[in-house]
Amino acid sequence: MIKNLLHSLSAPSQISALAVSLCVALLGVSSVSSSAYAKEHEKSLEAAQIKEKLLLDTDITNKWYKVPTKHTVTLETHYGDVVIALNPALAPHHVKRFRKLIKTDFYQQQYFYRVVDGFVAQGGSNESHAPSSETSNLQAEFVIPLSSSAVVIEDNDMFAPATGFLNGFPIGIDSARNEMWALHCPGTVAFARNSEKDTASTEFYIVIGQAPRHLDRNMSVIGRVLEGMDVLQQLPRGPIENSGVIEVPSDNSKIKNSYVGNKDTSGKQYYIQLPSHPEFQKRMKTGQTLDNSFFHDKIYSPRPIDVCYYQTKTSSTPWN
Repeated sequence: MIKNLLHSLSAPSQISALAVSLCVALLGVSSVSSSAYAKEHEKSLEAAQIKEKLLLDTDITNKWYKVPTKHTVTLETHYGDVVIALNPALAPHHVKRFRKLIKTDFYQQQYFYRVVDGFVAQGGSNESHAPSSETSNLQAEFVIPLSSSAVVIEDNDMFAPATGFLNGFPIGIDSARNEMWALHCPGTVAFARNSEKDTASTEFYIVIGQAPRHLDRNMSVIGRVLEGMDVLQQLPRGPIENSGVIEVPSDNSKIKNSYVGNKDTSGKQYYIQLPSHPEFQKRMKTGQTLDNSFFHDKIYSPRPIDVCYYQTKTSSTPWN
């Protein structure tokens, strides 16, 4: 049975103070003044290092969420790699299952066997695997308690009392119910299931089209794509009359390999922009007020912000 979506500075090396003193003494300069110079130089270097750290703390940490490497996974396909950031806060048991399946090579040589243009790319074994304790059904994790780290961007969203972000991941927010949940924005990664709520086990999907927000609060979301949306857009599509299912997937649909963390050992780090970033604030303000020479009709501004359109950006080289 197909698990469906209900069809819907380092400083340069320094000459030691003692060596400097001996050299300058030969030139008739006191070793005391030389030692003082060396100490001043060391202080200057230390100050520069402290300044650099402060710049990182204030200009990067407060503007970007540094994704822990253990919370990233990489899927290798015919068209390139897809890197995903997992967020255990959203659906901890589903995240744990996904990581374990990847570690045990469950998805190796499986396929994106259901790809619907403008909707999702669904991957896994299409339940062709033998049932086991490691592939048993999971209890749904649709909604979680509201976190104090959640940031509200827009009130009275069409599908939620409020929307915003949790560490750069788009969420819906209901303060009255003390609840939050992940949104189905482009790039969202979630587990597929059958009609019954507690039937997700191994299949997953990635939103590759418009935001299917009708799925919010009804699916267990585990993360978002950091890199590789262009790769996913190249995947072969399945016939719409068959719900996008490809009966005989080719190598072009194959998940060739999967990895927890980065595929290589280059130490590449990923970041997700926080809504406090000036660039995001500017984009959001322009979206609300249309305060840009390009726009001529502003009669309905200020306009509401669609959090899925104004998503926070991802990068491996964060900027201020």
